[in-house]
Amino acid sequence: AVVSTQSGHYGRDLRTCSFINMTNKICAKCSQAIPNNWLIFEDRYYHAQCFNCSSCRRVIDVRETFNQNGAQIICGNCNVSVNLPKCLICRQPVQGQRLIYMNQSFHFSCKKCARCGVPFQEGQANDIKILQNGDFLHKTC
Repeated sequence: AVVSTQSGHYGRDLRTCSFINMTNKICAKCSQAIPNNWLIFEDRYYHAQCFNCSSCRRVIDVRETFNQNGAQIICGNCNVSVNLPKCLICRQPVQGQRLIYMNQSFHFSCKKCARCGVPFQEGQANDIKILQNGDFLHKTC
């Protein structure tokens, strides 16, 4: 997404010496007039403080990565946690390697061997067997 910044101001056109009102910008978020500095995103104007994440409400700096989901603007941090699969056991986002069974994701450390009770570790995917009842076992158990 591309965001540009502009400074609105009352200026004077030196060719005609007339005043030009550059402040007729309305913020797409708060619907208030923007008297000076503004952001433009997808042809809509925003106060800098109104350009914020729809999830965590933090103001988004124009230099950082963000995404758009419909009318919502999502900061990079929230986008990661919103779009990652959630572990069926702890309900937290799963980054990196994960166990997947029946379209469900698990952290390796959350899923334990049904026989010995020891959690699995990343890199052990080939050392796990899954029984018909859905239990996970170390191949050595």
